[in-house]
Amino acid sequence: MKQAELFHPRVFNDEKWAEGYYNRNAGNIRKTGARFASLLQNSGFKSGKILDVGCGFGAVAIELAKTFPDAEITGIDLGEPLLRLGESEARKAGVADRIHLLKGDVRKTEFPTDAYDVVTNTFMLHIVENPIAMLNEIERVTKPEGKIMITDLRRIWMGIFAKKLRTAFTLDEAMAVIRKSALRPGHESTGPFWWDYMAGM
Repeated sequence: MKQAELFHPRVFNDEKWAEGYYNRNAGNIRKTGARFASLLQNSGFKSGKILDVGCGFGAVAIELAKTFPDAEITGIDLGEPLLRLGESEARKAGVADRIHLLKGDVRKTEFPTDAYDVVTNTFMLHIVENPIAMLNEIERVTKPEGKIMITDLRRIWMGIFAKKLRTAFTLDEAMAVIRKSALRPGHESTGPFWWDYMAGM
């Protein structure tokens, strides 16, 4: 279950790479954001504080902001070019006043413990070094009664993407990582090309 090395050593600061990543993936990640928003609506969530861990160019955060106008949404990512793209997209969507995109390490944030009603994490588990540390941090900042929503690509889909950052986990491998973390109990499910882990939903 060893992860592959990052194929692009400048992944966090290369403007050209960020633009290419956006062009290739924006549509699919927006769909994920809309799917998360629908699941949250069905769970009864209406307002509160949402944190998007590994927010990239903010597509999930923007979809959540559009669906929940009374929510306060924060995104965190190490990629400054991606964050700048996200700020631009938030302005275009008219939600920039309710989204705060910050540079930071998803494995060790400066957010208070039990601070967020909802924490989301999309397509990050197979990318981040030490994913268990990221999952532990997600658990730490989520309120005891809060909701956690995690999704990532299943390995079977990776052939569609040219030279992806890392090899994706299978569902069994992903759940093994989650079980080693401090993440609260939840349930897993799969879609055609992804897996989900949801807690508090």
